[in-house]
Amino acid sequence: MNGVPNSPGSAPNLHRSAYNSIICGIIMLVGWIFPLLGLPLGIAGLTMGITGLSSTRRDLARAGVFLNGLGLALTALNMFLAYYLLTTGKLDPLFNFQ
Repeated sequence: MNGVPNSPGSAPNLHRSAYNSIICGIIMLVGWIFPLLGLPLGIAGLTMGITGLSSTRRDLARAGVFLNGLGLALTALNMFLAYYLLTTGKLDPLFNFQ
């Protein structure tokens, strides 16, 4: 800190959190289809977005929080739907097309 402009707690690093959050959110728009990819990516992006809210680029951080939250909701819906279809027998896990 001590007035050093690029110290770890300074504003430029928080800008990176806002930018990284929106990038994770954009990737999350495709990643929610694969829950093993979407779940960690969404959590990481949401964390970076919340951290970036204290920067001057609040608009990007808010967009990143929104996109990652939407992606996490879609991931949860995808996981629930797959669980429901597998447990009720409406989806064959081996995809035997005979």
